[in-house]
Amino acid sequence: MLSKIININIKDNILDSISNYICEKKELNNKKIAIISGGKRPFLFLKNRLNKKRTNLFLPYFFTSNDFIDKIITDNFSLVKIFPLEAAYIIFNIIRNDAEINLINNRKSFGEFLDWSFEILAFIEQMDLENVTNDKLKYIKANAEIGYNVPNNINSLLKNIFKIRKCFHKNLEQIKKTTRGYSFFKTANIIKTEDIVCNFDEIILMAPFYLYKTEISIFKKIYNINKLTIFVQGNPKDYNILSELYLYFEKKVPNIISEIEKFNYKLNIFSASDDQAQGALLRNILSKYSKEDINNTVIIVPNSKILKSVISEISIITENYNISIGYPICNTIVFSLLNAIFEAQLSRNGEYYYSKNIMNVLSNPIIKNMKFFNKKLGFVINEIEQLLSNSSYFNGRSFITCDEIINNMNLNKEKTEFYSKSKIKNKIFEVFNTFFISWEKIQNFNCLSKKIINFVKTIFSIEVVYNNLINNKTTKSILALAKKMITMNFTNEKLRNDEILNIFKKIIIDKKITIAGSPFKGIQILGLLESRNLTFNNVFIIGMSDSAIPAIKKEYSLIPKDIMYTLGIEMTKNKIEIQKYHFERLIAKAKNLNLIYPSNNTEERSRFIDSIIWKKQQELNKINVVNIKEFTYSYYPTLISSKREYKKTESILKYLSNISYTYSKIDTYLTCRLKFYFTYVLLLDNNLEVSKELSNKDIGNFIHSFLKNSLYKNLYVKNMQSLNFVKNYIRKLNNYFDKFSFFKAREDSYIIKRILRHKMLKLLYYDRLRFFFKIYTCETNYTTSIKILNRIYKLSCVIDRIDYNNSGDYTILDYKTGNVRNSFIAKKKFSILNTNINRQYIKNSINSLQLPLYKYIFEKNTNNKVAHLGIYDIKKTKIIKFPEEKTIYDKCIDIIKYVINEINSEGNFVFDKEDEISCRTCKYMNICR
Repeated sequence: MLSKIININIKDNILDSISNYICEKKELNNKKIAIISGGKRPFLFLKNRLNKKRTNLFLPYFFTSNDFIDKIITDNFSLVKIFPLEAAYIIFNIIRNDAEINLINNRKSFGEFLDWSFEILAFIEQMDLENVTNDKLKYIKANAEIGYNVPNNINSLLKNIFKIRKCFHKNLEQIKKTTRGYSFFKTANIIKTEDIVCNFDEIILMAPFYLYKTEISIFKKIYNINKLTIFVQGNPKDYNILSELYLYFEKKVPNIISEIEKFNYKLNIFSASDDQAQGALLRNILSKYSKEDINNTVIIVPNSKILKSVISEISIITENYNISIGYPICNTIVFSLLNAIFEAQLSRNGEYYYSKNIMNVLSNPIIKNMKFFNKKLGFVINEIEQLLSNSSYFNGRSFITCDEIINNMNLNKEKTEFYSKSKIKNKIFEVFNTFFISWEKIQNFNCLSKKIINFVKTIFSIEVVYNNLINNKTTKSILALAKKMITMNFTNEKLRNDEILNIFKKIIIDKKITIAGSPFKGIQILGLLESRNLTFNNVFIIGMSDSAIPAIKKEYSLIPKDIMYTLGIEMTKNKIEIQKYHFERLIAKAKNLNLIYPSNNTEERSRFIDSIIWKKQQELNKINVVNIKEFTYSYYPTLISSKREYKKTESILKYLSNISYTYSKIDTYLTCRLKFYFTYVLLLDNNLEVSKELSNKDIGNFIHSFLKNSLYKNLYVKNMQSLNFVKNYIRKLNNYFDKFSFFKAREDSYIIKRILRHKMLKLLYYDRLRFFFKIYTCETNYTTSIKILNRIYKLSCVIDRIDYNNSGDYTILDYKTGNVRNSFIAKKKFSILNTNINRQYIKNSINSLQLPLYKYIFEKNTNNKVAHLGIYDIKKTKIIKFPEEKTIYDKCIDIIKYVINEINSEGNFVFDKEDEISCRTCKYMNICR
């Protein structure tokens, strides 16, 4: 039996060709056959075909190229694959221990040198795969000694790369480990041909396109002993790499006439604004497909960033889909929690944690769903969140200890129920210890591995992790990574805590998980390379920007391309042709081809789309041959009428009757009943804005904290008139700028400080001209109760400031740093409330019930009379007064009673269509439908 190359048309199904070849050749009966392919996926379909065609046939052995080489290496040398981090550490040690190499410079620690280690490792890997000889490296070394036109450290690397590679290979041999590149290198140069063949009677190489030099050497050995059959798909005259393949095996390139392939598929090209719009377009088209069509459909996702949108949209119309493209771990809530824990450690100062990073950890859905006695942890998180957002507790400090938080929590009877305060505090301490304190003393990777294993055990039983496929797989992937780290040779070597955490983040951030389903039914969601050798009737390619397909990443940034090409490393040069080939092979047999690309100002359409249009123009000899359809996605579809209702169960009604009502609860209920339900019943709200470096909340906290400590309780207005007070006021302001850490990371902090300094001085001068006797109190908590239809409800508030004058009257002021309306009520509409109180009349007539509620609580709590109410507008430096008519105040109290009574009445939390104006900016828009 002679070795041969069999060429098949790019439109043919290569799986049918190979299965026919095996089944029709009688001499292959009961023979030991190996089939080698670039990926595993085609094997499933090939096995299926072979089982149907020949029942008495021994199934071939199936290998990917990597698996085939791994088998040879294991059989002959018993080497195991090294963990990349361990390999990077070997590179670091080689360079650190050799003074002549001189690459470490200021990067003295492993963490600081890690990026260089991985770059050098990748360079050595490519040299091994491309079978770069020592002679070529000596040539590079000689030129480097003269000096390439590159930075000195790169020149030093090129001068010493021969030595580094040699030492690295020696280290691998000593610890009985290998890399992918070294396995290919050893197989090509050391192992005998009979050991490569492994007693196979025939080896079939399925649709190779680009082969590394080591692969060519290995397969050429098999070819020369007449045991290799190569199936090549496509015309070699259309692809230079295929032509070279024939030459490598000393075969004449077949004389196949090259001509433009005629289109057999129905072509549709769409544009959509962004990822979500492309996903929605995909869903609209697929919703019209029959079950049979669905089972013969592939969605190619060249960039995994759009995968989330694809899954969320198609899951609406079908549950039958199989994802083989890797889903980024960094997009999961498991990673976000682990990353938040790391960030909290990296930013802490001793035992003091940055408050934002504390909330980043605690507000994660995984932690909120942890069981805390018989409840989920959400109610405790909400309490901590309110504590951190109230600057009065910690004097404006952004860095706080866990003990300070626990000791300042308001664990009243309403929250503790049947448990003692000490028991609740102990439980909260357990949470802080699990996610903060226990991560403080990690000294090596062995310690980190054990910590992560315990972390996985802690979260794995939580419903949002265990029952969610993506979170479940992510957790298992992180666990497997932690277990691998324990096996590293340097796992017990002492490193800095921050260094270890940063290294682990770099390793895990690019990891992906696969979500397997049935490859034989449902929609197949694949990357371009995962579609190799497969054919589908209906092909969708989504996210076709020119940066996604062809995807040309910047590689080997340390080594100039010219030097790479001199060494014979040309993978990057051929990447566009490789992707073009796989793209054209996939679409060649399709019946329906749908190409979707983003239409915006930042991304260009893929050149592959332009190539198809050009071919179509050539075929029909016309210019306007393709109509590109623009898809407009409504982000706020008319789904308002389908808002859900949520029943007020007995336990919810009990909870509502026991909570303390604040103006924010009442105002939220008036804005939207469902928003009230999500925020104050389910406790989903996250008041602390963690996504912005400097949010309005930060500035508000700064101003409130500063004013509380500068315009303080019992400060007499006559004292404010002195020059010394003004000087102290300015000095305090400067000290506060230094104290608040969020100014330090801002490039524009100088401008922000100038603006705030101007506003605070303007406020002081305005206050000095006002008529009052003294500041009675600042940032003070008040509580009382209110009787409504024979039921008692609790009320509470924190009043920013109360002024007192000699006549015995009090003025309540609330600081506002945002936009403030000039009036509180619409008097014409307000008069209607005398005869008819309902939610919409209230919403149309009054902006907020905050100040009347403050007056009611303060007067009932202290028996002091409030004469004036006002909003202190910080932006405009003025006080906007609430109407002083007693009838208006009395009606506002009636409204408060009405709202609290409605909240506590039986029935459901339902959506009011009149409230839909607030839906577009509501954070719960997508979960209340």
